[in-house]
Amino acid sequence: MADGNAQQKLQSYLAAQSVKLLAAEIRARLDEAATELFASLEGVGEAAAHTRPAEGEWSVAEVVDHVTLTLDEVASIIRTLAGGVRPSRPMTVALAPRNAGRPLADLAARLRRSQTALSEFLAAQSSEPHTDLRVPDDYFGEINWKGYALILRLHYKDHAQQVRKTLSSSEKEGV
Repeated sequence: MADGNAQQKLQSYLAAQSVKLLAAEIRARLDEAATELFASLEGVGEAAAHTRPAEGEWSVAEVVDHVTLTLDEVASIIRTLAGGVRPSRPMTVALAPRNAGRPLADLAARLRRSQTALSEFLAAQSSEPHTDLRVPDDYFGEINWKGYALILRLHYKDHAQQVRKTLSSSEKEGV
């Protein structure tokens, strides 16, 4: 999504959907995307989880750790914005994995806990508080808390695809 046209489409999507969709609908879409990522992890052994498909690419464990770190950071921003306060700093893009050496089951369990907490928070936002409070972002445009949740949905989907591709590459190499 490096080109300007893709960026404009993404900004337009986030702006329109964060107004159009209710928090419950966004929650359902986010949960569905999380389920897609978790499904991509089913049956993955430790060797495959910790093997990088190529130099400079992330292993499945690194992807899961990155998704969790991003989810935790963005969930904090979502809570802050829904509470009517601007976050003290913008979202960090491309958080590097820090815990990827842990067993995949531990990484996935941590991600599930974080996802469950955010899903429960979104379920409690039926009054749609402070959706007018938006934060400027150099890449994503002006985003409210619902837009951030939609970014997480796209993040899950992108990384579920990455996990499938990584595992396919590992299978071809016999890992």
